[in-house]
Amino acid sequence: MTEEKYKEHVKKGWCFAQETANELASESDLRSKLALAIFEKIVSPLHYFLQGNGSGEPTLQPPTEKQIEFARKLEIQNPEKFSREELSKKIDEILKSKRSEKP
Repeated sequence: MTEEKYKEHVKKGWCFAQETANELASESDLRSKLALAIFEKIVSPLHYFLQGNGSGEPTLQPPTEKQIEFARKLEIQNPEKFSREELSKKIDEILKSKRSEKP
């Protein structure tokens, strides 16, 4: 069960890294390097499994300043009231909806 959750975490992390890199960089080579750098930071197995104190379930941590800043750019109201994971999910939802709106 924990491995399946981690696989899902990796998939979401890769999508987030690619979307973020595409928004921030104009050169293809730079985008791929940036996506890999972001991906490495957000899907670390050590961090993922330790953040739940061995339970496989993440603990409620406050969002990072970068998350809050990005959430504000996406016009999420009061992003600081969410946990780190909740805000990440909210950001993912908005990014997915924006992708589906594109022609």
